[in-house]
Amino acid sequence: MEEAVISGLIDITGAAGTIYLGVQRHAMVSDAVTTAGWKIRGGRSRHFQELHNVIIATNVPQTERGRDVVLWRHGDDDFRDTFSSSNTWDQLRTKRTKVDWYRVVWFPQGVPRYYFITWLAIKNRLSTGDRMRQWGMLQGCELCGERDETRDHLFFACPYSYTIWEVTARKLMGSGVNLDWQWTIQRLETIGTKGVDSYIARLLFQTLIYHIWRERNARRHQQPRNSIEQMRRLIDKAMRNRIYSLKYRPQHKL
Repeated sequence: MEEAVISGLIDITGAAGTIYLGVQRHAMVSDAVTTAGWKIRGGRSRHFQELHNVIIATNVPQTERGRDVVLWRHGDDDFRDTFSSSNTWDQLRTKRTKVDWYRVVWFPQGVPRYYFITWLAIKNRLSTGDRMRQWGMLQGCELCGERDETRDHLFFACPYSYTIWEVTARKLMGSGVNLDWQWTIQRLETIGTKGVDSYIARLLFQTLIYHIWRERNARRHQQPRNSIEQMRRLIDKAMRNRIYSLKYRPQHKL
């Protein structure tokens, strides 16, 4: 209750409002009252005179009326004695329009490190050659030698990455496997979110993104190079390991 009142005060006045009223930022209700009444100022403030009058007209909390209780904020003017992580998160985050590609990145039984790299790729935040040029660094494609390395080139216009993608994705996405990044994202958006095929298609996409990006970085740092066949086996093994790990967990359903 004490924290809820101060939180509500800040919502009304802003962070500077507590200064005008003479209430410290982390003060409790007991710090703002005396036996004589409310211990606040601002009666002559042109900004908060009306608020001051409302507070002064409110009965001062008294011990005989019972102890204070802690209330959790669930929404605007909605305080409860139970905690909700989802409602708390909604109070903290900035809500934006839901994007169409979110199911391509986030889905149950995925791999967190794959999620992250795929999310960066979709947001075009990976340090590809075109972005590094903004920092004064020149970097071509380490996989095929293309002079202009971009996100769209790496996934999957690059002959190296497309060869791997085309062979592995053909059975899941049909003969229309495309080298265009936007086409691929839209295809995965419309493939559905239920069923084993949908799960494997999205997992395969993320596995390729992750391992191709790792291969690109390994080559850039002069580490041993994997051939297309070696990469196919590496991705196949990663896929099998993930699927087998779920297969033997009865509580998980794809």
